[in-house]
Amino acid sequence: MNSSELNDLQQQVNELSQQLQQAQKQLSEIQHQLNFNNNYATNLSNKKLKPAASSAQNEKKNSYLQHSALENFIGLRIINLVGILVLLIGISIGVKYAIDKNLVTPFSRIILAYAASAALYILSLFLKKNYDGFSAILFSGAMASAYFTTYGAFTYYNFFSETLCFIIMTVIAIFTAIRSVQYNRQEIAVIGMVGAYAIPLLISSNHENYVLLFSYILVMNAGILFISFKRSWKVLNLLALIITWSFFNGWLLFKYSNTDKFYALAFMSVYYILFLLSAFAFIITKRIRLSNRQLLHLLVNNFALFISLLSIFNASASNENAAGVSGFCAILFFALAVAGNNFFHEEKILNRMHYAEALILVVLFISIQYSGLTITMLWTLVSIIVFIIGIVTKTIWPRLAAIMLLGFTLLKLIFLDSMSFTAVQKIIAYITIGTLLLILSFFYQKFKRVLFADNENIKRDQ
Repeated sequence: MNSSELNDLQQQVNELSQQLQQAQKQLSEIQHQLNFNNNYATNLSNKKLKPAASSAQNEKKNSYLQHSALENFIGLRIINLVGILVLLIGISIGVKYAIDKNLVTPFSRIILAYAASAALYILSLFLKKNYDGFSAILFSGAMASAYFTTYGAFTYYNFFSETLCFIIMTVIAIFTAIRSVQYNRQEIAVIGMVGAYAIPLLISSNHENYVLLFSYILVMNAGILFISFKRSWKVLNLLALIITWSFFNGWLLFKYSNTDKFYALAFMSVYYILFLLSAFAFIITKRIRLSNRQLLHLLVNNFALFISLLSIFNASASNENAAGVSGFCAILFFALAVAGNNFFHEEKILNRMHYAEALILVVLFISIQYSGLTITMLWTLVSIIVFIIGIVTKTIWPRLAAIMLLGFTLLKLIFLDSMSFTAVQKIIAYITIGTLLLILSFFYQKFKRVLFADNENIKRDQ
């Protein structure tokens, strides 16, 4: 073997040695990676086991918290509320029993009732620092009892004059309103003020003094208006609204006579304005949007006003008073819609609601005031005017309202008017409505790109 062959062999050995070193290095890296993966898998397995255990613990903890929250709600809210109501019922039954059995003199009954109210109030003061919620419930019960006693002292025994009774209840209402805001608890207002509305139902007045009754309710509503500017307690406002209008319209239905018209109109107007202000109070002070409950509040208030006016003026579907009431309310709601556009422009639903109410009342006014072909033609004219307003203002809902009114007019023509119209009247009505429908169809065909191309405008209008 010559030297060149030895050199070649030595070179091959060196290459094999290098390859072996590389193979050992790769094997070492693979072994290291395997060890790392095994450790990671072990750690991951341990972590998975621990969350499983902690998950079970969390579920158990969440279940406990849910039951604890329920118990908290019952123990701190429901029991207190029910307890004070039961206590007031017990006091009422006790007073009635004492009256029926002549156990104590009338003066003693009133003194004892006021003493019970004072005891509840003093106890609420002692407990306020450490038991604020329980103190609030006791205070509300004290105020409700004071209302009850004052009204009963006047109604049954004439211990107070009307003026003095009104002053006492005014003071109680103002004090209750102030304290409910200080406590920042709606239940005080609900029990102490709205609960006081039930007094006329619990005590039947022998005097039939509706002026005192509605003055008393007026004081309650004024207190709630004060609260409305401080707290957004929508339930309180809605309850007061329903109770007040129920009392008032019940009196209009069963006790009202034309000699009471002045007082009826006065109380109705003040109630309507107070509830109108109470719905807007918190959004005026805090600059927030109206909620659905507040919109319902305003809708019920408007409807109650309309029904009250119909009752006060002895209106029916066949007399002119109903037309006058419909026309007046249409103008009022239209004015509210215009004012809303100027001062509450963002409240689009509210403003549209007032416009819709005004439109419905205009249609009702026409149907009461006129008859026959005149109604059909005037409804058609109103449809045209509303549609034009929708075009000028570039809003969808007036155009849709106009089309719906025109469709309703057509249905009336087909199913009602056709049985009473003469041939000439039918010709005029059908040709007019048919021509108008064709014009509207042509309008939509011609201007469909303008009306429907801009999706942003459509979304803004809706």
